[in-house]
Amino acid sequence: MVKSTNLKINRRRFMKGAVGTAAAITAAPMIAKGLTRQAKADYKPGTIRLLGGASTLIPGDWTQFEKDTGLKMEFSLLKDDPGVFFNDVMVNDAGSRYDIISMLAGVQGPLVEGDWIIPIDKSRIPNWAGVEPGVKSNPQLTGMESDVLWGVPMYMNADTFGYFPELLNEPRPPEEVSWNLVFDNEKTLGQSAVGDNFYTLTFAAAYMKYHNLATIDKPENMTASEVAAVADYMIERKKAGQFRTYWSTFDDQISNFVNGETLAQVCWEPAVKESRKQGADIEYAWTPEFYIKWMAAGFIPVQAEDRGNLDEIYAAFDWFCGGAYGALLGPLRGYATPRPDLALEWAKEREYTEDKIEAISDNLDKLKFKYSNPLFWFLAVPDTLKEHEREMARFMNT
Repeated sequence: MVKSTNLKINRRRFMKGAVGTAAAITAAPMIAKGLTRQAKADYKPGTIRLLGGASTLIPGDWTQFEKDTGLKMEFSLLKDDPGVFFNDVMVNDAGSRYDIISMLAGVQGPLVEGDWIIPIDKSRIPNWAGVEPGVKSNPQLTGMESDVLWGVPMYMNADTFGYFPELLNEPRPPEEVSWNLVFDNEKTLGQSAVGDNFYTLTFAAAYMKYHNLATIDKPENMTASEVAAVADYMIERKKAGQFRTYWSTFDDQISNFVNGETLAQVCWEPAVKESRKQGADIEYAWTPEFYIKWMAAGFIPVQAEDRGNLDEIYAAFDWFCGGAYGALLGPLRGYATPRPDLALEWAKEREYTEDKIEAISDNLDKLKFKYSNPLFWFLAVPDTLKEHEREMARFMNT
């Protein structure tokens, strides 16, 4: 099997830091090559069993998928956490129970290393041909020095932050506003918010890189010294009183907006949509500095090679790269899918309402403008994960 050169991760080190089960995880390859890899025994003809790290990949329900493909969908939700995901794949043998396993693109390094997934045959996904080159070549899918495709993008976004344009006297999209509203602005002093996980340091690093506040090569994959410098900066901003609070969950994000706790907050786009429904006049920022570009990808577990249902798996992937999925998911979540052009065609043919057409069109703009920004494709598992976690703890506890 071709080995990925993306994410040079020591699996033992990562899992010890991520979930505290180093012994079990590092033993997983030996276990899996024994009795637990049951490929054919768990095959369910005519059914796709999908393990996903977020409920936001569901397009309302699976009715259209089942109508278009003739396949049943069984979806199981896993916590959106790479450590939990690796544990389920490497220890609990998820590949014997699921046909597609989905998580943030970029997690595949250890999976490739241990032969847990197989390369994607692009020729078996007809809709792949029209995917934007910038998405096709995403190193989170192919590997930093390889053109082997390990995952199929299912949905993606270019995240930023939510803000109150009227209260802050700031323009609305597509006019750009600066990330300083989150990190360093008198108008939001004491009324901005960031997450309480180490990803916050990644976002701050991109801000510092753009504004020449520190020498940082790759914000998404910092060295130990770079992480420490970012934590120092964030501690300075914390002591200056910049941050009102630190959210942990999606519901926290919504609550902070709706209750008026924050004027600017790093958040997921669906949090802005939900907060608007509850009366908050907020926008999701277009910025000059950077976007947190991420995608959720689907991977094929190695057990599927012997199970005999690869045709069904590729039919499912083609649907995720097609028009129906994008037309259903775009208005619901604000997320782009691999072929928003097909989504727009699908929606117009079915005479979607103007607001839904606009939401789908917005995703075409994202691909054209937001995804062209060089900063940055999000990396779920940086090489210096332990240092990231340690420095984030220092920031939170100072």
